[in-house]
Amino acid sequence: MTTLGAGMQAHDHEPAVSVARSMPPVSIAPGRFAGQSVVEELLRQHEDRPPQSWFARTLGVAPLDANGLGWLRAAQAEMIVGDILTRLPDDYSVYHSLPIRSTAFWVDHLVVGPGGVFSINAKTHWDRDLTGSPRSIPIGNHAMPYLRDARFESAQITALLAAVMPAASVVEPMIVLVNPHKILLDRKPNAVTVIDSPRLRRWLVARPRTLTPEQQAAVTALIDDPATWRAAPQRLAPAHLHARFTALEQQVAAARTRRTTFTVLAAAAAATLLAAFTSPLIVAAVEYLAVR
Repeated sequence: MTTLGAGMQAHDHEPAVSVARSMPPVSIAPGRFAGQSVVEELLRQHEDRPPQSWFARTLGVAPLDANGLGWLRAAQAEMIVGDILTRLPDDYSVYHSLPIRSTAFWVDHLVVGPGGVFSINAKTHWDRDLTGSPRSIPIGNHAMPYLRDARFESAQITALLAAVMPAASVVEPMIVLVNPHKILLDRKPNAVTVIDSPRLRRWLVARPRTLTPEQQAAVTALIDDPATWRAAPQRLAPAHLHARFTALEQQVAAARTRRTTFTVLAAAAAATLLAAFTSPLIVAAVEYLAVR
């Protein structure tokens, strides 16, 4: 049984990362920011929704449906992991949202360092103990094939980089769970590292050296070549995409605040009405009992 407690105090835990952030500082060719692929899909879906009315905004109706909120949280997870990766030492290279050639997949994060090459999938919103097996990870009542997908992505990237990587090297797949409560697995998954986000940086830095500086340079040169990756449609500049995403985040947060405010006010009004209705009855009952 593998157990990781994200809430436990440990010396190798990174400080908590806020979702509020500026444009991620890592911007390495091909030049995509953390979560960009998810942000592009979220904004594409949001454009197809009719604009909210003034009345809906006033009442705090969420600007995103459940599916849109899922994409929003997925982008936030990738950005949080991206922020953690910016704190790696200078001899590491970090890439985000790379569309894998000949597939419909993209890799959330790709890290190249002395300890090897790592493909990282970021997942979030584990509000309970996470239990699973080496084959799948359950989300609610559904078993999600995240482990299978992680192995597939690493195999594809290994093939792309094979020309410049040592013959025995493979891209190591990882699933990073953003601030989970606890991870409980039957046993360690085969060939996939599952880890909580607070331990990610320390885990990567602790890997023993497997690549020489020359091999690292060759790998990063190939990754830097846009021809290595599937061309991704990009209608807007990354800075504009990030700004639109931040604005949408703020709309979602503002709607949540309005709903909370209305809930509190409604509860207070209900309590006041109940008190106004029951007070005469209580007084009458007391007077009745007093004269008996």
